Amino acid sequence: MKDWLKTVYSETSSSKLNKHYKNWANLYDTDMSSWGYAYPLQLNKILTNKLKLKKTIKILDAGCGTGYVAEVLSKLNYKNITGIDFSEEMLTIARSKKIYKKLMCQSLNEKIELRSKQFGLIICTGVLTSGHVGPSALHELVRILKPQGFFICSIAESVYKKNGFEKEIKNLKNLVSIKSISKAFVALPNNKNSAKSRMYILEKLN
Repeated sequence: MKDWLKTVYSETSSSKLNKHYKNWANLYDTDMSSWGYAYPLQLNKILTNKLKLKKTIKILDAGCGTGYVAEVLSKLNYKNITGIDFSEEMLTIARSKKIYKKLMCQSLNEKIELRSKQFGLIICTGVLTSGHVGPSALHELVRILKPQGFFICSIAESVYKKNGFEKEIKNLKNLVSIKSISKAFVALPNNKNSAKSRMYILEKLN
C-alpha cells in the first residue's frame, strides 16, 4: 500500500502535490482513520474544554480537505462552516458530507478571496507544514478573523522554527495573543512517518 503521507510531505512542487491529493482523495479518510489521526480528538478537546463558543459562530476550515476534521464540528452541532482547499477532488468528498454551508477551491498560499473580519473561529490542521502552506498564510487568516475571534492551528515541531512559523507568530503580536499551546503529540500515531505537532490557540485583538 502506498504511503501517501510520506509522498505529500516530501513533495516540493505545488502542481505535483495537487495531483497527489487528487489520487489520494478516495482513500484519504480510510487512511487517516487507520493511522489514528489525532487532530479531530485534539479539536474536540479544545472546543469542549477550553473555548465555549456559540453554536451559531461563523467558522472557516482552512485547508479542509475531505472534511474529516470538520466532522467533529458537525457532531458538536456547529452549522455555519465554510471550507477552503486547493484540491477539487478532496472538496468533492467534503461536499458529499453536507457539513459546510460553502466550499471554495483556493490555495492558502495566495490572498484569500474573502472579506476581512468575518469569522469567529478559524481552524487549520495538518496544513501549516513543509511543502503545503507557509507562514505567510497566517497574516491572511488573521485578516479574515473577527476581533476576539479564535484561530486554532496545528504546526509540526520539525518546521515550527525552521520554516519561520515561530517568527511569523511573533510578527503578529500586535494582532493576536497566544491563548494556549498544547503539549507535543504524534499527529498519526499508527504511521511511522508522522511528525509531532502542537495545537496553537490564537485570539485576535481589537
